[in-house]
Amino acid sequence: MMPPRYAEGPGSADRWPSGTLLADLTASPEAAKTLLSLGTERSYDAGEHLLIQGMRETSVLLLLGGVTKVTATMEEGDTALLAIRLGGDLVGEFAAFDNRPRSATVTAAGHVGARRIGQRDFLDFLDGHAAAALAVSRMLVRKNRWSVRRRGDFSGCPVATRVARVLVDLMEDYGEPRRDGVVIGPRLTQAELAGLVGAKERRVHHVLGELGGQAVIRVGYGRTTVLSPDGLRRAARLESDI
Repeated sequence: MMPPRYAEGPGSADRWPSGTLLADLTASPEAAKTLLSLGTERSYDAGEHLLIQGMRETSVLLLLGGVTKVTATMEEGDTALLAIRLGGDLVGEFAAFDNRPRSATVTAAGHVGARRIGQRDFLDFLDGHAAAALAVSRMLVRKNRWSVRRRGDFSGCPVATRVARVLVDLMEDYGEPRRDGVVIGPRLTQAELAGLVGAKERRVHHVLGELGGQAVIRVGYGRTTVLSPDGLRRAARLESDI
């Protein structure tokens, strides 16, 4: 995966994909700069857990690059894919706010860089930066809306449905509207997409080809454009008005 390109200034929208917390802080470069200075830098390899469901810890992780998947083990023992997070996003903030065990597991889909920030430093930062507190509030609302919509047995869906649902998530969270469609911000390789949905790369390649043949998406080098959002939602077995 190609990381988000860096631009001058820590608050630049060009540095972070659209829809992420740091992109939302574009108008508050001082807050973004302060946030990026907190904590310690960490690095994770593909398959490594950044956070583990049920663990009692209160630090947050500010993702600097790479792609992660957020999963939760359901009561029946199945694993549900709840969300995808990438560079510019924040994960782990629920525990920082309520001191309860982690509600989900966050796993690196490839190489991931992050800053691990302690609870006290994070909360003090929000107390001192109203714009950042508002941006985090908006982020929490988005996460809650998607959690309600996506909570279910993801692992029981066919591969084609899982691929389409991941693309819908990426489109709605990080999509950039253009004249010819919605460009999905994260530059995911087919291997990374296969890792996210738990399928073989060959099968994912076939599904993307079918969606392309139906004029639902157009796949370029590491970049996907959604030509028909409603068509993609139908492929994902989601209601078109969601």
